[in-house]
Amino acid sequence: MTMGNTPTAGKAKRGLIVVLIAANLIMLTIGILTIPANIRGSTEKGTTTPSTEQAAPINTIEVTLDENADVLTPSASNGNQESDISVSTQERPNLEDFLWYTEDVLYNGVPVDNAPINRFYEATGGWKALIVYDPDNTYDANAMEILNISVGGTEDDLNLTLDWYLIIWSGEGSRFDETSMDDAVFNGKWENDGLWASGAGTIRLTQFYSLGNKQYAIGTMDTPDGIPAFIALVRP
Repeated sequence: MTMGNTPTAGKAKRGLIVVLIAANLIMLTIGILTIPANIRGSTEKGTTTPSTEQAAPINTIEVTLDENADVLTPSASNGNQESDISVSTQERPNLEDFLWYTEDVLYNGVPVDNAPINRFYEATGGWKALIVYDPDNTYDANAMEILNISVGGTEDDLNLTLDWYLIIWSGEGSRFDETSMDDAVFNGKWENDGLWASGAGTIRLTQFYSLGNKQYAIGTMDTPDGIPAFIALVRP
């Protein structure tokens, strides 16, 4: 699966906007933090399930979906790449931070007036990130995850640190947070104006660019169990 061209949206593209709105209203109401324990692989620090002493309670919240939408795949519409959303590498992301991707770039590709980022040092530092797992629900594992990613190291020996945050599962219509999950570290190289890094799976960020007052990156992720995923990054 590649990200150079716009991928197929899948069978149930209409449900994401409903999920985005519902998910963010719930986030604003209860202030949920963190991430999923699944799809981490055995290479993370510690165990894939937090100890009872460290883990915060898992909250399960019902999310209302459109009756015809059983897959968390973004709906195709004309999004505003330069919408006025406050983005900070020091803050946790929310789904609204990625409307530029889920409503536009995923379907239409990167805007033609973008300014490419083709030097590694320009891509280093902290980012907000979105992972869309199993976008066509081929493996009955469709989900959306938001997290923070830090890019460091050198061109020939770079590292990605994934700070897990929150996941929303489409099949269950629920979300989970686990504040004590350990970060995952991926290692790789900067090549062809993008990067790849392997850890519990492989991440390929194939295009970095800036537009307006923000920076963006898009790519794919191969999970340890072979489930495909899309990944998008954004920051001021």
